[in-house]
Amino acid sequence: MPAKISTLCYVHDCSDRIAQNFFLKEITAIVKSENNGPTKILFLKIKAFVPVDKDVEHYIDPFEIGNVVYIRVKFIVFENYYMVTATSIKVTDLEFNDMPAIGVGVTITGQTTQTAKTVDGNIVLDFYVEERISEKEPADFWVEVRHKVNNTYLANRTNSINQKIRSTTALLIGTINYLCPTSDSNEEKHVLTLEEIFLLSTYVNNKNANNQEINIPWLSQGSSSARTLNRINCIPRGATPRTPRKDRTILFQMGPTILQTALNANPIPVSTEQTPLQDQNNQTDHELN
Repeated sequence: MPAKISTLCYVHDCSDRIAQNFFLKEITAIVKSENNGPTKILFLKIKAFVPVDKDVEHYIDPFEIGNVVYIRVKFIVFENYYMVTATSIKVTDLEFNDMPAIGVGVTITGQTTQTAKTVDGNIVLDFYVEERISEKEPADFWVEVRHKVNNTYLANRTNSINQKIRSTTALLIGTINYLCPTSDSNEEKHVLTLEEIFLLSTYVNNKNANNQEINIPWLSQGSSSARTLNRINCIPRGATPRTPRKDRTILFQMGPTILQTALNANPIPVSTEQTPLQDQNNQTDHELN
């Protein structure tokens, strides 16, 4: 079930190393989530593979620290950031200060056994998503999908989910955001604000539904949510730091800026011993009866 991101982001840091027949670029990027909120940002940990052979076609433009780039990537969800593998990187002429807050646009295919419920004026469903970006990374996560109750176009579709079948697969399009724990709630989650939905499941006849076994991944096998990531937070051997473009002022040379304000309020995630945002010990909130 694919999970794809399309967004504008600022290249805050980048290191290079050679991996087999590729140059591996490991990037820390920043996405603005609100135009009027200078501290409202999201972090992306990006891996981009550029072929050593220059004759091999690829879609990764040459870029530098300080560039604003448009990316299309596969992704998985972590506690407070997104781990992504870039399939396309295009450099823009924008600076961080004039980069629009378009958020993180996503297209994902997810599966749910829930029916729609109304919470605080929104119709809400939890979807299970599988995506593999590498052998070492977790391959599944949960996302809360929501839209306003008065959006009748979407409501007609979401309210029909699982009325006659036990499990529905859907293509979901919208913007995703991370909600951190607050004083009112210790829950942290990633929320997809729905813009479009396409139901992919085939209707199951009620007469046969009782006799038909439906293979639901998180019921029939252990989830990868128990996996922990063991990483070494060091510069890889042979890594070459990126050199900023001539005449570009980079972050440590700046005075107080919008970017510094955002980073002061949002420490860059440390990827050592991180666990993906999934149900780790149990999944009582997502129990499927």
